[in-house]
Amino acid sequence: MKRKFDKGYRIIILMLFSIITLLGWQIVFADAEEMDIAKKSIREWIDLQGHRGARGVRPENTLPAFQYCMDSYMTTIELDTVVTKDKQLIIYHDSEMNEDICLDKDGKPADDIPVKDLTVAELKQYDCGSIINEDFPEQIAVPGTKLSTLTEFFHFVKQYEQENNTEQKFLFNIESKFRKDYTQDEVKEAARIMVSTIEAAGMVRRSTVQSFSIEMLPEIKKLNPSIRLSALFEPSYYQAIKLILGFDSNSEEIIAKTVLASADIISPHYLYIDTEFVEKCHEQNIQVIPWILNEEERIIKMLNYGVDGIISDYPKRLFNTYIKWAQ
Repeated sequence: MKRKFDKGYRIIILMLFSIITLLGWQIVFADAEEMDIAKKSIREWIDLQGHRGARGVRPENTLPAFQYCMDSYMTTIELDTVVTKDKQLIIYHDSEMNEDICLDKDGKPADDIPVKDLTVAELKQYDCGSIINEDFPEQIAVPGTKLSTLTEFFHFVKQYEQENNTEQKFLFNIESKFRKDYTQDEVKEAARIMVSTIEAAGMVRRSTVQSFSIEMLPEIKKLNPSIRLSALFEPSYYQAIKLILGFDSNSEEIIAKTVLASADIISPHYLYIDTEFVEKCHEQNIQVIPWILNEEERIIKMLNYGVDGIISDYPKRLFNTYIKWAQ
């Protein structure tokens, strides 16, 4: 996912919510069908996904976060990948090293060096577990935590499954990240590395590849049609305001882009989601998995709309809310 709406964006949204509530406009958000009965998902089960493993409680995109995710009965582990200088996939969200997440080998905040200019060996010199993300007060630091490659992650999950004798194997929602100035050649290269890494690990049937760079998805499909695809979307400031106020924005457009990319899943910000949106996607046989849902009330609302899965920073909270809703 995107790192987050920037703080200005979040302030605007909070102000709008406050104004609407004070004016008694709750009807804007009302959905009579949602209040009475849950819409049926087109999955036989709801896909519960831990965002960046478990960003709310462990350092994001690290093995401790992934273990917490698996310990919390998630169906799917969601994670981000970037191509390194030596053409491997490192599990990391940003296209540059982030001083708010990682320390360099001298224990200083990381310089914003492009990840694509660093080898895996160089990336493993960073400590990405000592800094607690101020946006997630429940997060527990795990000092000395190193970054992992996608191959290492697959091995870690296999080992966990063997040691815990898990009957249901975990699924993977793997995002491909790019810098803003990426080229089509970089997209093709990332697709080739992604597919070869998934195939080498024997994880084709368990993997979904997602991206905001929608042109990545057809490249994956060309290389291996069996890998599931998910199209990610985030509204602009203006689109978000319209959605908050209860007006349609570019919903038809993003559904059309998902169909054109032959994606199996549409994964938009939760602001897009209502009963009508879910039904339109289901008519196209497209599953709906919104991000990022951390509050119980909002999770239940999305489940009642009939979404096929939910992505959350707090796996245990998501699991407990789902169990409460399903009873």
